[in-house]
Amino acid sequence: MMKKKRSLLTRVYISVFVAFVLMILLIWVSFVKLSGSVFMNLKTAELKPRAQSLANIVLEYLEGRVSEELLLSLVDRNENDSSVINAYLIITDRLGEIRLASDMDSANLLSDVKKSVQLLQNAESIVRVQHTGIIGEIVVVGVPVKNAASEMVGALFLYVPQYEALAARGALAGSMIIVMLVIAPIIFLLLNVLLYRLIRPLRRMNEVALRMADGQFDLRVNEETFGEIGQLAQSFNRLSITLKKTFSALTFERNRLVQILNGMTEGIAAIDKEGNITHINPALEKLFKHQSSESDPRMRVIAHREVWEAFGKTMETGEISTFQLTEYMTVIHASIAPVRNDSGEIEGAVGVFMDVSKEALLEKTRREYVANVSHEMRSPLTAVRGLIEPLRDGMVTNEDTKKRYYDIILREVLRLSRLISDLMELSRLQSGNLAIEPDVFRLGEMIDDVFDKYKSLCQEKSIELVIESDFPACPPLYANPDRIEQLLGILIDNAVKYTPENGKISLSGDWSGERAVIYVSDTGTGIPKEHLPHLFERFYKVDKAHSGMGSGLGLSIAKEMLTLMGESIEVESEEGKGTTFTFTVRIYDGGSDENALIP
Repeated sequence: MMKKKRSLLTRVYISVFVAFVLMILLIWVSFVKLSGSVFMNLKTAELKPRAQSLANIVLEYLEGRVSEELLLSLVDRNENDSSVINAYLIITDRLGEIRLASDMDSANLLSDVKKSVQLLQNAESIVRVQHTGIIGEIVVVGVPVKNAASEMVGALFLYVPQYEALAARGALAGSMIIVMLVIAPIIFLLLNVLLYRLIRPLRRMNEVALRMADGQFDLRVNEETFGEIGQLAQSFNRLSITLKKTFSALTFERNRLVQILNGMTEGIAAIDKEGNITHINPALEKLFKHQSSESDPRMRVIAHREVWEAFGKTMETGEISTFQLTEYMTVIHASIAPVRNDSGEIEGAVGVFMDVSKEALLEKTRREYVANVSHEMRSPLTAVRGLIEPLRDGMVTNEDTKKRYYDIILREVLRLSRLISDLMELSRLQSGNLAIEPDVFRLGEMIDDVFDKYKSLCQEKSIELVIESDFPACPPLYANPDRIEQLLGILIDNAVKYTPENGKISLSGDWSGERAVIYVSDTGTGIPKEHLPHLFERFYKVDKAHSGMGSGLGLSIAKEMLTLMGESIEVESEEGKGTTFTFTVRIYDGGSDENALIP
């Protein structure tokens, strides 16, 4: 960051220095180009009036009234350049012959004297620059010398070497260099002050910009600077405020989107156009718990290669891919769709993964339900049909046989009727259309009634039915007494079916807690452990051969009734030793909600 600041200041200094040097060089070149002609014109303008004023003295010299010494003293250049004329002198007659020269050696340098004299016959003066091989260029000014009758009697030439004419230019150039060297530090000092005032707010803006890049949008720069820098500061602060609002809005929308995605029950996985995972939600992690040992990080998230092949196909074709896969015991429905930008180009893909295990299980249950109902209804109908057909055809003539057939038909019809009644009751219980009104009742009286009802049935099958608890001592209970009595009948009837001769069925209870617990135990064949979790399912039978031991709906009805009354039922069994069913009933606490519906 500091290097960038110094680099800016250094570049400005270098730019100014280069501009300053170029300006000096430009001034110097311009001075050299222009000063030569300027100074030559100045020297010419200086010599011309001198030559004209000296012409009268030269006339007197040519007429013999002024001595040569006096004339030469006026242009003598050997006494520290203190002469009046300060130039070389050549005097000629009217034919161009040199009569007098201040320096005869230099006079020989002047060429075309006679031609110049001829030019002066028709001119007031001549000025020319002549090149010599010894002292370089010389500036020559010539004027005619005329008598009182305006007749030309001679000519006067004054000339100086160019280096003498330009001597002042060198002195002036030196002065200019000295002045520039003196002014340069002052200029750079003032420049430093101005640049500091200019660059300091720019540095501050740079610092603020870098912090804004890190998310610090509350910083501001000073807007009191005049001119464009102040306007830039105001624009910068407005930009900061706008960015803060925009970033806050984007952050809010992003967080809301993340919360929505994370709150979805469906698993979400998104990838970019390079195939890298950009987002997954917790639901996806719950769906795919298996971690792959492959090096591909995507396989560690979803260890199904067909999923990533489907992502690649969607990215390539732009078509939505739908399929199902199995993650252990979970059935997952996957739908993968492309993500396009504003121009329609595919920038990635998103996959939605739904757990459809319940739906699959429901479909399986529906099929099994239909199959079980069909089987349970087909058995009595087949039996009835098999007995009615011979009776209709008159094939059975024996009255005792007919009576036995009629008894079988009646039994099968009653069985079919019970099956239909159980199905309808179970349907009403599961749909919630069957109201179970609670009431206060005595368990002891109910147990005596149930005992009397099933005592004869148990004696017929040589099964002992016993009461092992003092049920009259049980406090009043609060539930639907008809349904509790029905429940006891279902459990005792179920125990009778699976208890062999000389077996035992016992009724007991415990009411020491908030709820009374009733136990119905038998010493029957018992239930294998693998069947216990499914025992309360519809049509579930431990006897897979459907050996006529019931429809498999009794325990389902018992479970639904207790659930509707807010109670629970459990089963414990050991194969070969017997089974115990346990259910709870609420003890009446003396409140005023006897007629309330049990939640």
